Amino acid sequence: MRFVLPTLLLVLARYPGVAQGAQAAYYSTGSNAYQVTQPSPQVSGSGNVTAGANASDGDFGTYAILNTDATASVGVPVALRLQLTGVAPAGYRAGVILATAAAGLLPSVSALGTITLRTYLTGATPELRESKVVQATLVQALLGVGTLPTQLEFFSTKSFDAVEIVIEGAVGINYTTNIYNAYGVRPGIQTRPVGYLSRFSAPTSSDYSTASSTNGLCLDTDVDNPRFVADNDLNNYAVLRSLLTVACNPALRTRLAGVPASGAPVGYYAGFVVGQNNLLDVGLLSGLKLTTYRSGNLVETKSGLGALELALLPENKAEVSFAASQAFDEVKIERIGLLTGLDDLQVYYGFGLSPAAFQGINPVLSDFAAPVLNTDYFNSGPQTVGAGLSVLNGTVVVTTSVTLSNVLNPEKAADAIISAGDYAELRITGTNLFTVVNTATAYLEVKLNGTGQAGNRVGMVVSNDGSPLDASVLKNLTLSTYDASNSIIESKTGTELLNVPLLDGSNRSQVSFLASRNFTYVRLDVTSPVAASSKTRVYYAFAQDVPLLNLQAPLPVELVSFSGWWAEGGAELRWATASEKNSSYFQLERSLRGDGGYQPVGRVTAAGSSSSSRHYQLRDAEAGHLDAHLLYYRLRQVDVDGKETFSPVVTLAVSKPATTAQFDVYPNPAPTAQAAHLDYRNLPTGGGMLLAYSETGQIVYSARLAETSARLTLPALPSGLYHLVLRNNVGLRLATQRLSVSNH
Repeated sequence: MRFVLPTLLLVLARYPGVAQGAQAAYYSTGSNAYQVTQPSPQVSGSGNVTAGANASDGDFGTYAILNTDATASVGVPVALRLQLTGVAPAGYRAGVILATAAAGLLPSVSALGTITLRTYLTGATPELRESKVVQATLVQALLGVGTLPTQLEFFSTKSFDAVEIVIEGAVGINYTTNIYNAYGVRPGIQTRPVGYLSRFSAPTSSDYSTASSTNGLCLDTDVDNPRFVADNDLNNYAVLRSLLTVACNPALRTRLAGVPASGAPVGYYAGFVVGQNNLLDVGLLSGLKLTTYRSGNLVETKSGLGALELALLPENKAEVSFAASQAFDEVKIERIGLLTGLDDLQVYYGFGLSPAAFQGINPVLSDFAAPVLNTDYFNSGPQTVGAGLSVLNGTVVVTTSVTLSNVLNPEKAADAIISAGDYAELRITGTNLFTVVNTATAYLEVKLNGTGQAGNRVGMVVSNDGSPLDASVLKNLTLSTYDASNSIIESKTGTELLNVPLLDGSNRSQVSFLASRNFTYVRLDVTSPVAASSKTRVYYAFAQDVPLLNLQAPLPVELVSFSGWWAEGGAELRWATASEKNSSYFQLERSLRGDGGYQPVGRVTAAGSSSSSRHYQLRDAEAGHLDAHLLYYRLRQVDVDGKETFSPVVTLAVSKPATTAQFDVYPNPAPTAQAAHLDYRNLPTGGGMLLAYSETGQIVYSARLAETSARLTLPALPSGLYHLVLRNNVGLRLATQRLSVSNH
């Protein structure tokens, strides 16, 4: 019998290949390895640097330039492949940091060709791992930041050590893209939130339903495989199909399993996990509507960019949701809009999840006891311009000074008070008078009281003068990260920022994005037309770990941990269960690639049925003899009835010394009246220790060995047999020999 976790407890399994001990990030910067894979029309370096080198050197601030040539024929691509400093496991975010060369150089969406991201695993012959075509609307939104560096990325499903970007012009328009670096970054950490899924062992028509427009303008619009949204397999999906339709609204509605009569509580997030063949972008939200129900009655509806939230998941998936203000037990997703293209939407399952599934873990805040100007926070000064008109000798001149923007109480965004009543304010003062500028800007930059990490969600808590943010306000915001020397790292703007309201009744929101590098400062820029007024309140900045939302089927046992480490030339694997039922055995399996080809290592008998915690351990002694730098391990858990389930994957870095530590002792046997000598070599960094044990196990001599290779003279020892043991600086045994001492 398969053991299933309690209804309300959903295990958020690690993405395949992502391990607790895996390196957080890999970059092309520092690899000094790149390849111009499509040299036409032009790839150049910054200044006189060789093509591509600036994206692979040791400086994150330099960049390679990819230039599409207006004189080249349409469809001629330009591409740059960048080697990473290591192998990023499956599940890592794969991407590049890029920007336009100058503001205004990006063509319209209709003029853009295609941009493709690819990952590779290099070797004698580079192996193409994955290829993702980026939607033009996403590129337009991303590069709308102008000259500020931003991300283009996707979640990998296979390991990789190189990332390639391919840009293909569409109509012969010249535009230039700066490529700073490529990366592979760990996506987040495991959490266990409470919630409900549309998951039934045998779904019936009472568990799901469909609807679509039937007017004469609708062509081939329907919902395919609707039952998949409610079955047990979270990898199956229904399809909201839409082929060049006008005013057609395919919809899919499903119940949530296990919801009590009172419904999923207020504040739970209502939504769906969805996917598309191309990279998903926030433009998808403008064509979606979500609705909640309770006991068959409509409760709440949200639609569009201002109300819905989108967060990317692995395998071209995303979760689209909103925080419910009323209890619910059903959710519905609907395509809306006057015109949609060939962009069928895959719908995997519906959910109602507690806020913990969407809130950060281990936050680092801008919470200083006494924040210091130009150290803990920076801000723009008043932006003042002339306004009004007068005529002097027949010439129109500008008179009267007007302040268009200012930052009030900037220190309050960096102090230790994070309540709704303590905030800085970025103020744009609208004016209808004539001015020499069209827009006004203000910025506030604050330091984190700790280091923001690659993979963190970085952001600020803000409001629109005490009111919730909407799409019209969000489009004016740009969020950026900076390093300790105050050099910019990356930016997101407008709808590319995730906007998540805080459920504390204060109308505050988190605006954020996923960081690709460690950072120290967070900056918010507000840009608004001078004819408009705005007051953007900034409460504090944050960096926090991201909870993984890859909801997979739970194991037959409740696996609470699975970890591994390298020790004494082999791999040590440990795991623990909180409870088991009818569990037969665990089989540890190893792969050299992480995305297939697993081989059995060993088997451990399970507890059978147990309601208490159990701990297991197995050593892979053969791991040190394999020709690999990374090894991937998983557990195959088998029930007594033969049913089996796989655990998440743990990745281990193989740590092999360049040469084996060795020592020789002579003369051996040694006379009691003569001291023996010991030559040792190839000690690891940090040296080691020599210990001499008598036949009864007593330590009769010890010496610390600080050199990697040297000679040591032992003291004269009484007659007998001795065991000499060479250990490293943390006590692990490296080598042993016997020494015989006699009177003859």
